[in-house]
Amino acid sequence: MRMARTRSNPFETIKSSIFMNRAAVKMANMDSMFDYMFTSPVDGAGNSLVKDSDLLYFADVCAGPGGFSEYFLWRKKWLAKGFGFTLKECNDFKLEDFKAGTPETFDTYYGPKENGDVFDPENIQAFADYVLRQTETGVHVMMADGGFSVEGRENEQEILSKQLYLCQILVALSIVRTEGHFVVKLFDLFTPFSVGLIYLVSKCFKKISICKPNTSRPANSERYLVCKWKNPGTDAIQRHLFEVNEFLFNKKDQKDILELVPFDVLKEDEAFFQYVYDSNNEIGRNQVVGLRKIAAYTENTNLVESRQAKIRSDCLTIWKLPDVLRRHPPPAKPDEYARQILGDWQQQFLSSEGYPLQPKEDLFSSIHGWQFVPVAVTEHVDKTIRTFFMGRGGKDVFYFDKNFWNRLQDAHLELPPKTLVYGEVVKELQGEGRSQVAIHAFHIIDGLMLGGVDIRRLPLAERLRMCEKFAKAINKPPKPDSSGTRTMPVRSKRSFELYGMEDFFERMDTYQLKDGARRKGYKVRNTNEPDRFYVPRGLLFLSEVRNDYLKQFSKTHNKFYYYHKARKASFFPDQMKCVEETIASFRNCLENRVLWTWADVRQVLSEQESARTVKDPQLVYRTDLEQFLVKKSV
Repeated sequence: MRMARTRSNPFETIKSSIFMNRAAVKMANMDSMFDYMFTSPVDGAGNSLVKDSDLLYFADVCAGPGGFSEYFLWRKKWLAKGFGFTLKECNDFKLEDFKAGTPETFDTYYGPKENGDVFDPENIQAFADYVLRQTETGVHVMMADGGFSVEGRENEQEILSKQLYLCQILVALSIVRTEGHFVVKLFDLFTPFSVGLIYLVSKCFKKISICKPNTSRPANSERYLVCKWKNPGTDAIQRHLFEVNEFLFNKKDQKDILELVPFDVLKEDEAFFQYVYDSNNEIGRNQVVGLRKIAAYTENTNLVESRQAKIRSDCLTIWKLPDVLRRHPPPAKPDEYARQILGDWQQQFLSSEGYPLQPKEDLFSSIHGWQFVPVAVTEHVDKTIRTFFMGRGGKDVFYFDKNFWNRLQDAHLELPPKTLVYGEVVKELQGEGRSQVAIHAFHIIDGLMLGGVDIRRLPLAERLRMCEKFAKAINKPPKPDSSGTRTMPVRSKRSFELYGMEDFFERMDTYQLKDGARRKGYKVRNTNEPDRFYVPRGLLFLSEVRNDYLKQFSKTHNKFYYYHKARKASFFPDQMKCVEETIASFRNCLENRVLWTWADVRQVLSEQESARTVKDPQLVYRTDLEQFLVKKSV
């Protein structure tokens, strides 16, 4: 019979395409059906629900091994961040099988009991809290694909699945933001409980649709409820469903809840009642056709569905999926992999060490066009290192040292494939004195390629914004992996304008370290755990403009202009044929970076604090920079 089902279904040979399973292709099918409302969500006016500075947040619930998420991450890459909740162990997410869409931006969570049981009210609340802490207003999209074996009791599938229906919808009402979308797998919808649940959902979203995608086998009762544009003010319905689930979860006897909405109320809404009635009839009729077709193909093994090849090709085209086999060849060796990322750039610039900030009258040629970041690493010590880092996917990360790419050992940093950034592994501290706790974190300073997105020629400010977005996507609350080691947090350095030096120093506080010493530290904000800080050992200055230009400010015209050193000519941006020629690429920035190393703690003292300090003429002090900035600002 299984062979007959395969031969009789015109859509069967689409299979799983480039993904781990057929569920991923179902999601691609529905995404296309609804004009990509899941991977490119828009509001009622057609404007994107995802702001330029934000990520597309999604959740995948009761969805192991993760086909829906693999499709989502293949379509959006690291620009989407997912939260997964499903049963652990045999039904868990198989992140190692995310070959089409890599899982570095997918964060699994299993609740305080670490079991992923969606029926447990405590788990539902904890997952909602976990998601809302990291997204502020919730996810843009939630997908749910829960199901379990009902072998021998197929006719009771709807009744057996009632609490699963309820809990998946309850999670959606808890975490989907206003105007967000939701899709959930259901089966038969005949009982007052199921229909009442759909009725309540219809009051929580502006539009709903019950659909059966072509990739769902025609002879089964599977269907999907698609919900568009969540309404504000759904708390009352959410509380009602939460209380119902608490009763179902904790009940010890045969008592049950048979309806959520009085049947009379359902019948009074004639449009809704008729819609569910017609949907059941249409899907039922198609099931009958599918079952009869399987029976015919079982009796006659010579019958063949001749349209399968063409339908497969047409569907892949319509759904914008590649018509290729699922492959995952091993990555090239590190040097070759780096050459593939660098393209027409030679690797030699990676060996550039930049320049030290020297004590002289003019510390910088201009106070404009320079940004700086605090750095905690001025030399490679133990696990702390500042250099170029390259990711080939997951923990397959390399760092550049002495003209060679070395595997990053024992750091448990995850980076998407085709990533090359400049950054540092930093020791972050929590608490003060003897109770102080230290962890290692990865801080991105600048980027060349982020998960396959080439940003090397963007302006510095835009590259830093992309790095911030990238860090937000791949950062996850520290959780032990299978070996018990915590994954390293990832952050993007905040940059400051050179002429805003005082603003940076005002943000630093004095902390007592474990050895009793007192040092100025820079605080790092966290969403899922207490704030931490790190002790900067210097400032790294990056130029926004190429080294053959200076960026200056005209007080007469009250706007910036560029001065070409060789031609000794000045231009306002609107006078230039190509203002892009002034932009410092990633390579320009890193080759001409300037490092101000704090070899003496007195270098960062304010003018008042350093009144009696005897300066070392070989060092640059904070007061030197402040005096230079005042002089250049006049």
